[in-house]
Amino acid sequence: MKPLPRIAVGTIQPDADDPCLLWALFAALVESGERPTLFHASCRFTPHDVSRSVRGRRTRYLDSWAMTRSDALAAMAAGMGDEEIGLVWGAYDQATSASAAAAPAADDRTSSLDTLCQWLDLPRVVVLDVSRLDPGRLPRRPSFAAGLLLDRAQDAQRAAYWQTTLEALWQVPVLGWLGELSELRAACRQLPPCEDPPAALCHSLARHLAPTLQRARLLGLARRAAPIAGGCVLPWGELGQERFRIALALDDVFCGYYPETLDLLEAAGAELVDFSPLRSGSLPAQVEVVYFGCGHPERFAEALAGNHCLIQALRGFAARGGRVYAEGGGLAYLCREIQLPDGCTRPMTGLVPATACWLARATTWEPAELRMAAGSWLAPQGTVIRGYRHAGWQIEPRGAMLALASGPGCRCDMLARGSVIGSRVLINLAANRHLLRRFFQPAMAPSTSREGT
Repeated sequence: MKPLPRIAVGTIQPDADDPCLLWALFAALVESGERPTLFHASCRFTPHDVSRSVRGRRTRYLDSWAMTRSDALAAMAAGMGDEEIGLVWGAYDQATSASAAAAPAADDRTSSLDTLCQWLDLPRVVVLDVSRLDPGRLPRRPSFAAGLLLDRAQDAQRAAYWQTTLEALWQVPVLGWLGELSELRAACRQLPPCEDPPAALCHSLARHLAPTLQRARLLGLARRAAPIAGGCVLPWGELGQERFRIALALDDVFCGYYPETLDLLEAAGAELVDFSPLRSGSLPAQVEVVYFGCGHPERFAEALAGNHCLIQALRGFAARGGRVYAEGGGLAYLCREIQLPDGCTRPMTGLVPATACWLARATTWEPAELRMAAGSWLAPQGTVIRGYRHAGWQIEPRGAMLALASGPGCRCDMLARGSVIGSRVLINLAANRHLLRRFFQPAMAPSTSREGT
């Protein structure tokens, strides 16, 4: 058993998704000498990663829809080191159920922070945006709350009013508050998608929270959580050969990887060797799999298209039967071309005979459950995979290939040509451990459909 101080921090107010208090809390804990590990309560990628900015470590992911309880326990235990405190950030069901009532057509396949709290024995702290509160009509008291953090308090007097009111009516202690801070919040809102918040901005927010934060009380709540068993342990031991290498595309374009996935690959015996599709002229030597995570090839289309040496290396690798796997923006890079919103196209690697059309809208992550209609080196026929679809790309087939996934709207979600597989759905191996063995087995390329997709 492993003692893992941990706590959930989330909102009960629908559409209250301002991350500033989280960023302030995370940076304040780091400044006080703590070592927080941040977990997002869904496998949807976060648009801005405060953990990478402040601690140099990526945010990790938990998900009650995609994962089982044992998956979530193992992912948390593996993601936290000694003397660390886990912060699980999200929205409690009280907020998401209110949003669903306002939009009854919303997809109910979603992760639940409340379920994760039950699975992981998480004490729960509630963030309240007091600028949205009506003194005469408070939200329903969250019976599970062990503490409150107040956000957007106009000043100390207003914060004291809300602290007195809420502690009297709800019998829940207020553990700190953050002011309106209009200029800092404006800077947060202006961050481009997928750009991490500057560390200086996070520390500025922390300096405003720290004087009011009851850190000892917060940490006391976190230490109430019972120890849990786990770690990055595989029941079948290491799977990799003596020298099993996976080439990992990693640069300014491709950086969308689940840390849990990389941990599991390494625990199973893989050596991860990174390369840059922007700058590398060749692939790393003696690799069995080339892995492209999600990214933004639409932003670097000219530079990617101009790296002819790497494109030829990839084509040669695939022609020899080398296995290539790509997700989201990685799939777009494998296509014959990408089409930008102005109608211009840029050639890509051509490993997948399709055009990837960038829809130029805010990236959305749609829950997707895929059933494999055909077998491949990634998964046998009939396998069920859960993940999140990158809805920013539309894939238009231009030649013969195999549609691996079946189901309404899934035809272009996972495509194969020879030993090359591209997926619009991002897959966290911590939620799909049944796929892990396939990375280490000899390649068995699916036959290419003559009819295409």
